[in-house]
Amino acid sequence: MIQKAADVRDTHEIRKTGPVRVLYMEDDPGIARLFQKRLAPVGYLVVLAADGLDGLQKYQAGRYDVVVVDYKMPGYDGLQVIQKLTATGDAPPMIMLTGGGSEILAVEAMKLGASDYLVKDLDGGYLELLPSVIEKVLDQRRLVRERQDALDALARRHRNLTLLNEMSQALTATLDVEQIIERLLAACLYLTQATCSLVWVWREDQAGWLECRRIYYRGEDPQPIEVALAPGEGGIVSWVAQHGESSLRNDLIAATDLGIPADVMVNSTLAVPLRVNDAIIGVLELVSTIDEDVLTADDQLLIETLAVSASTAIGNAQLMETLRDQTYDLQMRNEELNAFAHSVAHDLKNPVFNIIGYSSFLKSGDLAPDQQMRYAEIVEISARKVNTIIDELLLLATVRDVDIQQNVLNMNAIITGVQERLKMMIEEYQPEFIFPDTWPLALGHDPWVEEIWTNYVSNAIKYGGRPPRIELGATPQFDGMIRFWVRDNGSGIPADKLERLFTPFTRLNQVSLEGHGLGLSIVRRIVQKLGGDVDVETEVGCGSTFSFTLPSAVG
Repeated sequence: MIQKAADVRDTHEIRKTGPVRVLYMEDDPGIARLFQKRLAPVGYLVVLAADGLDGLQKYQAGRYDVVVVDYKMPGYDGLQVIQKLTATGDAPPMIMLTGGGSEILAVEAMKLGASDYLVKDLDGGYLELLPSVIEKVLDQRRLVRERQDALDALARRHRNLTLLNEMSQALTATLDVEQIIERLLAACLYLTQATCSLVWVWREDQAGWLECRRIYYRGEDPQPIEVALAPGEGGIVSWVAQHGESSLRNDLIAATDLGIPADVMVNSTLAVPLRVNDAIIGVLELVSTIDEDVLTADDQLLIETLAVSASTAIGNAQLMETLRDQTYDLQMRNEELNAFAHSVAHDLKNPVFNIIGYSSFLKSGDLAPDQQMRYAEIVEISARKVNTIIDELLLLATVRDVDIQQNVLNMNAIITGVQERLKMMIEEYQPEFIFPDTWPLALGHDPWVEEIWTNYVSNAIKYGGRPPRIELGATPQFDGMIRFWVRDNGSGIPADKLERLFTPFTRLNQVSLEGHGLGLSIVRRIVQKLGGDVDVETEVGCGSTFSFTLPSAVG
């Protein structure tokens, strides 16, 4: 049984250089020598086989442009040989020779895969016809191959256009930049024989630097890598980023010279600019190692077309992200403005009402001296409350718009300042304080951090037990942050109110407890501005622990 070799197509490819190689299977040595003698002068190299079995063995061992077989041979006859060679899948043109003409035999040979049929006449006329017949079958095979190559090229072009359309739709179907990049990298490897694909973008923190956003090795998931190229480094990638033109190089280079962390040799590199609104935002790079085929001009055309769709998708995603951020910010500002109006109206109503009412009593002149003193104190307290509300509103607006330089905090001094600010409240409620012996060093802005502690401690005094027991502390975290906290002995906070605690301009609305709704909103905004976060842990009947995090000043 004839086995198809791995390189059958290469082995039996119609000649491009050198003489035409003809394998002739003939059991009559005299006729075989006549055949060889006739073809040698016109440029044919004839290899003789004594019978069908010998011919099949020589066919497997060599490479031939044409096979000629005699019909009657021991072992395998001509039809059997043709059948076996056809079964290999890519046999060269085959010509059947026979001593006796038979249309039935000719038809059978053609059905089995023969390209032509000749009758060995007694005067040897068929030998004169052999060169032209061989040229004819070779031309037929060439035409068949050219037609098939044209059909294959047309099919590839149609396939690529279809894939480009599908992939372009997939790229524009999402508004997530990372997802677009991942789909782009996968599409590049699907369309080409590249080993890996990469996307480089400009670094935000270093002008002129390029960093790899994602790398995709064939058969693996796209991954981010920490690789950056300084201006002028990276060869083809930097050049494309600077000039905005594609570049294809087919030469050997180490992958590490391209910024790719792989100990392999690259035989082909393609870099294509990613352009949004005439601005280069990055570079799409394809790399092929020596184990793969080199990238071609056709690959470059495909990837350039794909890059246009990807750039459009990235631009749309970035625009939508900007619009989404702006819309969210506008929505939040509108919500805060609406809540601001309600909160300020509510929080100012009682103190203003007290100021107006008790001022009227004072103007009447009918009050005893002790009543006058008492009413004057109420007016003063109410005015201070109005002033505090105004100060906190100004602070809330300032935190949004002002950038500050953080410094190492002196937490003992800040807590002392908090106690001074809450002196009247402390005298009224007589809370018990528990402080740590030392505070870990953190980064922040002293006035803002004092405002955080003031809000937390004042809430702990107001909503704590009677008398209030308030513990302050700090716990270093594994992520380089420090968690500062205030624990009270109050009644805790119901679960349905927890999610509203740090929402701008809302209050706990606990019965019989006074206070305005700006404090925790200010805390959240300050902490986020300083790079931290806020949290609360509570259990009904067992008190609450309010906390905030700040960056550690150590390490």
